[in-house]
Amino acid sequence: MHWQAPRFLRCRECGTIFRDPYPDESELANYYREGWKEPEQNTVETGATDEAVARCLVDSLTNTLGVRGLSGLRILDFGAGRGAMTFELMKRGARLAAVEPFGYQFLAERGIAVYRDLADLPDGSSFDGIVSLEVIEHLRDPGCVLAGLYERLSPGGWLLITTPNAAGFPARLMGQRWREAARPGHIVFFTPAALAGILKKNGFSRVQRQRWHVRYPEASPLRALLHVGMQKLAIDGGLRMVAYRP
Repeated sequence: MHWQAPRFLRCRECGTIFRDPYPDESELANYYREGWKEPEQNTVETGATDEAVARCLVDSLTNTLGVRGLSGLRILDFGAGRGAMTFELMKRGARLAAVEPFGYQFLAERGIAVYRDLADLPDGSSFDGIVSLEVIEHLRDPGCVLAGLYERLSPGGWLLITTPNAAGFPARLMGQRWREAARPGHIVFFTPAALAGILKKNGFSRVQRQRWHVRYPEASPLRALLHVGMQKLAIDGGLRMVAYRP
């Protein structure tokens, strides 16, 4: 056992941490449908990434990729939420598609080319890059989804994935009282090693944890300074990894 209330178990082999009991697909679907009835009020489950954070992430991503811009690149936003990252990438000239099963109508009404599932994408469609922000912790079968994302990448394409850091200082300090563990939709957590491991297991190479400085606009000056320190030491509450398809 890793945490008791809520109860999470840790796999001794891969280090991944799972909610127990593991919710079934219908339980999760009902939970998300309720959240999307008021998407702007339930941002914990409909997408907490805002415009400022999306802009910061895209700036850091372009630096990491060593490119001047994203114009013309085909990018998939998997689990697009309310679309902050989608819109930011579009502003940079990328050609976007989004997958969002529960916020499908929300995004479609805003002019996004959105699909409910990876399987709904047009046959043969592939992407230069995929972003998936704060999604993997919600998935019942993250390995299967990563395999599907890998197949949608063009050779040499990249994946940016972000998720809460189960080995970060906030998780270690708070334990089972960690706010990320308290959220019902969060059913699986990763340490840096566990996330790198599942990416490599599903074919990705050059898996690199990024020590980007992400600025959170709502943070107080003291909390912002704390974020900077933890991010520099790689003990902050978030994991950001870029991996590639060979």
